[in-house]
Amino acid sequence: MSLARIYRGGLPSSKFIDVALGQGARLLIRRSSDRGIRGLMGRQSERRWIRMGHNLIQAGKAKRGRGMHTSGETDMQGKAKRGRGWAIALSVLAAAAVLGFGGYHLWLHRDVRVYVNGVPVDIRYRSSFGEICDEAGVVPEAGDLYSIAGNLIATGGGGPFTVSLDGVELSEAQLDAVEVEGGESFTVRDGDDAVEDSEVVERITAPRLVPAERLAAVTYVSQWGANGIDRVRVGAVSGEEILEEVVQEPRDCVLASVNPVPSDGRRLVCLTFDDGPSPYTAQVLQILEEKGACATFFVLGSNVGPWSDAIQGLEAAGCEVMSHTMNHRNHYATTSDETYRETADAFAALRDCAGVYTSVIRPPYGNWNEHCWISSRGTMSASVIWNVDSRDWELPGADAIVENCTSGIENGDIILLHDGGGDRSQDIEALPRIIDILREQGFELVTLSELMDADDRIPDEAARQYAPMPEDCAWPAQIAE
Repeated sequence: MSLARIYRGGLPSSKFIDVALGQGARLLIRRSSDRGIRGLMGRQSERRWIRMGHNLIQAGKAKRGRGMHTSGETDMQGKAKRGRGWAIALSVLAAAAVLGFGGYHLWLHRDVRVYVNGVPVDIRYRSSFGEICDEAGVVPEAGDLYSIAGNLIATGGGGPFTVSLDGVELSEAQLDAVEVEGGESFTVRDGDDAVEDSEVVERITAPRLVPAERLAAVTYVSQWGANGIDRVRVGAVSGEEILEEVVQEPRDCVLASVNPVPSDGRRLVCLTFDDGPSPYTAQVLQILEEKGACATFFVLGSNVGPWSDAIQGLEAAGCEVMSHTMNHRNHYATTSDETYRETADAFAALRDCAGVYTSVIRPPYGNWNEHCWISSRGTMSASVIWNVDSRDWELPGADAIVENCTSGIENGDIILLHDGGGDRSQDIEALPRIIDILREQGFELVTLSELMDADDRIPDEAARQYAPMPEDCAWPAQIAE
């Protein structure tokens, strides 16, 4: 019901007062979005205002009763006065309501003082924690995540920051619900840096290859390598590894290289033939048998199959058979895998086709270094080149070959000849004279293994045709600096 319909001029009725006051209070309540105002201007305030209105109504009724005995003019004047009185009363009430609402609004939006890490901060009543941080210039940060080696993995990936209110740490939900009223004391602590998770595992450490100090005619393994064991800590995120403990040191593989010299004073030389077997091999063997001499033959693995009988004949005659690799390739120009296959396949061919076990090679062209040793992967025990080159590959004639093989010969020399790879008729012609002249010079012709065994610097296990890597040893993967 509207106030205009109730109040029709003159004195307002009691119903007008009730409605005006009640609707006024409710209007103020509806217009406020703050539940505190609703509490202040709600039922208690409404009842108070209505009581005030009823008191005014009762007072008006009393005056009307006294005025019934006056004249009509006096009655009209009284009504006008009472109307003005009601208007004033209503104005006072409305002003009081506005002042009360405005005052409470200011009270709700007042500044209060809180403390952040002991520093006072003035902030709006019922502000959130985020608003407090903005006002205080505080930026809580999580800790960072570091690797086991101390390298940064993730900013903010460590421990979370913490906030305590009056000494009690708040959960995330409690922190979101913060509405300060004043006097609260917050302690903000950045998160701790963290180190990634890790585990300790055992790692096999491979030996290194220690090359010979200088290259001579015979290079051999003087010490086989063995794996070591390390305990390492491995980062779960970074994959970094930190050595925790050396459980067992690796044993390096050591190469030695010498020009064999008999330790007992005997005068020994070794005739060697490369690139066979071939049709010339049988002729070479016949001469050796006729002279009662022996030699060492470095055969190509690719020739073994067709000439397996010839190879077996060499061994039966007291000669020695070793490898010249599979296909006579220059191992300064092959990959690591190719070098391995050239050595391993040749040994397998000799073993499987001719029943010959050997771990010694003569590298084609004499080209072999520490990198080739690494590539051989433990399949060989020695690499043998020569001290004396017959230069028969130049086909210089039998006389020149004899001269090259007999002039300036020293004790322990290894002489290079060929029984394959081309026309070897000059070698066949020169060989009987070479044997005779060397013997005249006081030399005894022996196999390579016999020559190596005669030098006390070479260990017995290395001075063999076949000296495979022991099962409890390991081949190196890198060269020692």
